Amino acid sequence: MSEELSLVATPHRTILPALPTPQQAYVLIEVLPLVPAPEVEASPVNLCLVLDRSGSMAGAKLRAMKAAAKQVVDRLGPQDWLAVVVFDDASPADLVISSGRMLDQEAARRKIEAVEERGGTHMATGMRLGLEELRRSHHPQLVSAMLLLTDGQTWEDAEDCRDLARQCQDAGIPIHVLGLGVGEEGNWDPKLLEDLAQISGGEWMPVEAPEQVSRAFENTLSAIKGAAATHAQLTMRFVQGVTTRAVWRVTPLISRLDSHSGAMNDIQVFLGDIQHGTGQAILVDLVLPSRAAGVYRLMQADVIYNVPGSGLTDQKTAADLVLSFVEDTTQVGPLNERLMNLVERVIAHKLQTQALDEAAAGDAARATQRLRAAATRLLELGEVEMAQQTSQQAEQLEQTGQLDLAASQKMRYATKRLTETDIHKDKP
Repeated sequence: MSEELSLVATPHRTILPALPTPQQAYVLIEVLPLVPAPEVEASPVNLCLVLDRSGSMAGAKLRAMKAAAKQVVDRLGPQDWLAVVVFDDASPADLVISSGRMLDQEAARRKIEAVEERGGTHMATGMRLGLEELRRSHHPQLVSAMLLLTDGQTWEDAEDCRDLARQCQDAGIPIHVLGLGVGEEGNWDPKLLEDLAQISGGEWMPVEAPEQVSRAFENTLSAIKGAAATHAQLTMRFVQGVTTRAVWRVTPLISRLDSHSGAMNDIQVFLGDIQHGTGQAILVDLVLPSRAAGVYRLMQADVIYNVPGSGLTDQKTAADLVLSFVEDTTQVGPLNERLMNLVERVIAHKLQTQALDEAAAGDAARATQRLRAAATRLLELGEVEMAQQTSQQAEQLEQTGQLDLAASQKMRYATKRLTETDIHKDKP
């Protein structure tokens, strides 16, 4: 068994009532690095910047993007690999820097500075070329990742982008997506950006102004270089009769995860990279079958992953989950307060995300109802400012039938961060 990661499975109750009918349950699975971040060196990376050069990027946006890309070059060393792709609505995209070791930083900076704006936005062409470059240099010793920046709606190729994100997942290459500008300054589709990140195992975020681009690139690169493990795949083997309703990543940020059924009652979930310092926590929403009183093993779980910089591949960490069922309800165990607080935060995020999707689809009445429900949850969680903003958008939607674009872009990301305070929090 590897010494790189630990795997801990915690139920919402350790002792459950023995019922003649199915019952809902939650399990929190935590995948945590065993070596503290300050004691390890940054992992070598295989990075591709896929950057929007369309006409709407002219001026401050383009200058900020090029400055941020050059700062990335400055942070890379000879052990790192870099490619830079720029895209507009032409095909194919332009390869500014072909994937290779970062040996000549000055030449790389000159090539980036020469980029000029033109045309419209066709993101799939950039993603396709970026994936080709990353595959050329892909190696278990390196942390491979794509950093994608755009400020606009991609032109009739959203499904192609999603398909490329699936190819990235298959290759173990997460996509980290940045939407530059909000509202009139950036009309990118938050649902598409979220999908690309979730499918590939990466993350996404809005960058509201050009002056924030360098910090966003810096933080993303730090997260990539801080990977303790890559290409992590979680497999959960449940006993017969257990049904999985949903799987969520809850730390570092909230994301709905795709799960796939394997042999027998196996559920497989792609986790992507596991960062030093934060790890990942996965919330599994289950329905348990009826059970007589007794002690039962509910699940076996394992994570298989690579360790960058070490040559270690297909490492494995495993854990079991055993539960007790009792007929006497007075013996039922207490709720795990930390876990249930995470559940409430996921529900608030889910309600708000569903509302935004319904509003985008034109169902203003249902979206308004969900936004108000989300505002109530947020208020109960002590997120007063976020609750007020959500209530204001519900009022606007009810009165006008539309949401403010900038608010919609920011709201989708804001509730993803509801669990940030849980990182490093001790269990009760």
